[in-house]
Amino acid sequence: MSAITIASVTLAAFYDKARNLNNLLAWMEHAAQEGADLVVFPEQILQGYLPDTLNWNGEAVAWQMAQAEVVPQGESVLALQRQATQLGVHVVFGMTERHPERAEVLFNSAVLLGPQGLVGVYRKVHQPGDEKHVYYPGSDFPVFNTPLGRIGMLICYDKVFPESTRELALKGADVMIMPTAWGYGGDGSAGDADPMVDSYTLFGRVRALENQCWMIESNLCGTHGNLHYHGHSRIIDPLGNIIADSGSTEGMALANVEIQSAILRARSSDYLGYHFLKDYVPVQAPPSPLTVHNRHARPLGESHE
Repeated sequence: MSAITIASVTLAAFYDKARNLNNLLAWMEHAAQEGADLVVFPEQILQGYLPDTLNWNGEAVAWQMAQAEVVPQGESVLALQRQATQLGVHVVFGMTERHPERAEVLFNSAVLLGPQGLVGVYRKVHQPGDEKHVYYPGSDFPVFNTPLGRIGMLICYDKVFPESTRELALKGADVMIMPTAWGYGGDGSAGDADPMVDSYTLFGRVRALENQCWMIESNLCGTHGNLHYHGHSRIIDPLGNIIADSGSTEGMALANVEIQSAILRARSSDYLGYHFLKDYVPVQAPPSPLTVHNRHARPLGESHE
């Protein structure tokens, strides 16, 4: 089974799309020079994330509305596609996606491009804070066939819910890719002792182990508005081991891995020979007052399935 090289990049995002795009293009080239076959970038790295998810910010909403792009026709998306084709790499990046027919409908999306063109788009399902006032939610966790393996995507808050990655695993994902904007709980002065860093680590490692799949995380760094980001983009193997970490500042986690061999070992020998998915018994929970599932009206033309 052939090996591939994965790069997961930690970057700061700004409310300056041209600057963000140039940073993406430069890091794609750098990663390719290091031998990367797959390059992963953070959530909302193209337009910049919301400056505060707990308070309404009209200027930020206006920015997202003005800077959103349709996939794959958007100018920045096309520039990233040209770079992926020229370098011969696959790339995942986060962005504000505009609905192709309803200009006022925005999604917090992760886009997967390959050398031959658009592979797929994932629209964030679970939305914290004021995200739900800006973006429409996605409704599915698709898995895409690529020469690198079967790739599924999720975004940030999605990984808090085990059903997100379990659905990807049951659909046959080999690699789960998670662009994120995961911040410190405070101002960042506690560094890696901040409890939000601990939860980030626990969620990522557990999601990889419980599904015996690869987990690739790419996080923002720096400060934007009231949010302070801790970086630590990571490559996590199917047993939950962190095999590469970018650190807390701008940088890149890089690893040469054998996707299928590691999954096979995890599911047949390294963990008492248990294949967790084989033993999985779905449990249907009854409706609960703790959940508010159908709180969004779907835009015209969007499937309810």
